[in-house]
Amino acid sequence: MSASETGEAARVSWHLPRLIIAWGVAAVFGVLVSIFVEEARFQWLALAVGVSTLVTFALQLGTAQREGFISRLSFSIAGSVVVIAVIDVFGMLIR
Repeated sequence: MSASETGEAARVSWHLPRLIIAWGVAAVFGVLVSIFVEEARFQWLALAVGVSTLVTFALQLGTAQREGFISRLSFSIAGSVVVIAVIDVFGMLIR
């Protein structure tokens, strides 16, 4: 294995758990909003996206790695928004 392949494997190993944590936080907030909120639903969903964005930012800053920060952050935030949207649509279909 070359040095670049070893470096790539090391980067992927810490990225996936942080991504799963960020999307898990988004899923928890999405489920909580879908279950408990009837009025002002979109305001609470915006709050859920904001909190998951802050969690994602903190998780990515915790890596202390500069290269790829913007792409990791944007991918994680976009995934959080999609997770919350899918949960909300599913919750609206069930009600």
